[in-house]
Amino acid sequence: MVTFTNLTRAPEIGANSYLLRAGDSSVMLDAGMHPRRDGWDATPLLDQIPKDLEAVLLSHAHHDHIGALPLVTHAHSGAKVWMTSGTAALAEPLLHNSVNVMTRQRRENGRMDYPLYTHRTVDDCAVTWEIAPLNRPFRMDSSKLEFVFHDAGHVLGSVLTEIRAENRRALYTGDLNLQRQTLMLPCQRPAGPFDTVIMETTRGAQPTVPGHDRAYFEEELLSAIRATFDRGGAVLMPVFAMGKTQEVLTLLHQARQSGKIPQAPIYIGGLGRVMTEVYDRQRSLAPRQHATLRLIPEAQPETFDPRRLPTLRLRAGHIYLLSSGMMTPKTTSHTIARLFFPREHDSILFVGYTEPSSPAGLLRKAGQGGSVEWGDLTAPLPIRCEVRYFDLTAHATREDLVSWICEDVKPSRVMLVHGDPDAQEWFSTTLAQTRPGMEIVQPPPGQPIPLFPQPA
Repeated sequence: MVTFTNLTRAPEIGANSYLLRAGDSSVMLDAGMHPRRDGWDATPLLDQIPKDLEAVLLSHAHHDHIGALPLVTHAHSGAKVWMTSGTAALAEPLLHNSVNVMTRQRRENGRMDYPLYTHRTVDDCAVTWEIAPLNRPFRMDSSKLEFVFHDAGHVLGSVLTEIRAENRRALYTGDLNLQRQTLMLPCQRPAGPFDTVIMETTRGAQPTVPGHDRAYFEEELLSAIRATFDRGGAVLMPVFAMGKTQEVLTLLHQARQSGKIPQAPIYIGGLGRVMTEVYDRQRSLAPRQHATLRLIPEAQPETFDPRRLPTLRLRAGHIYLLSSGMMTPKTTSHTIARLFFPREHDSILFVGYTEPSSPAGLLRKAGQGGSVEWGDLTAPLPIRCEVRYFDLTAHATREDLVSWICEDVKPSRVMLVHGDPDAQEWFSTTLAQTRPGMEIVQPPPGQPIPLFPQPA
């Protein structure tokens, strides 16, 4: 029997990591780090990983799916790590950047447990990496489990992972998108049916307004940029360095070419540039729109130097596409935002997920005319600039997921993961109503359960 263990510490968007065990074979799906916790509390349940771990399969290179990977490979030196070439190219600079962030937190915040791993650990981890192509089965050495990667349409290199065992099929979605983005194509949906689906539930608490699709939000965003420029303002767009930076840069580049916005200078961060260079090098190796587009030489973004911040004067008609997307304290987007707050003609425009308790989430909630606590200042800062949100999500909407699962995939069992409790509850209720008889499971942390439905 194949068992599944949820190694995430709680039912939430956390340190995504899951364990499959079939006899003596054990394989992990992802090895993430919790985006809102610190230290060892941010890691998955590492003590539940068997010593004879055979392999780790990565769905994509976001930190909440790969952030703990060096810890896993250091403790389990015999385990290979399988991923696509796009994920491998993005993962290495991202993990080295994580070391830099943890080292800075040790120095600035006295976190003596940091860094949890070093640059050497990352280098040693990378030696274990294997590249698997899309749509082609591959096996572990034990041959008890077979896997197939399918493009997930989320970010460069992202995959759904098909699991074959006992003449049955399961599907781990990771993060996926069923609609097109600006650069990424929609998910390549593997043919069903599947016996079990392990499904992300990120957007379960976010209903989709009819007519408010990707094209709608793109046009609204460009309209907001034009309006800001018309009143003599500048634009700050807090973004994640990997994924969102490249999607929005593509949109802005195309808008400048078509005349939808002026030929505005666009600034991106240093890590954003590194990740954009990876997207350029991988442009013909992974499914994407505009396969020949090279963002760095064609969009010509300028790399923003954070050392300019103490003397920076904002200029009308400039776009600052800077990380972090959550506006974490001491990041460039968090620091530069103070320059935008008192200026009524400027705009801070959000284009991605903002965790409600993060600085970005608090700023969105306060909005123009409100005030927000911002770092070490003793009093809340008044917000006079425009603050708006445009839903350029890289995740499938909850409505699209329910339709796909119930009409095409038709599994006997669905396991709900990677979503906060209210999101998982919406999916549990809606799936049960839409397809009666389908078993809905919310896997408890640390408890092995059968991967496939068991005979009555």
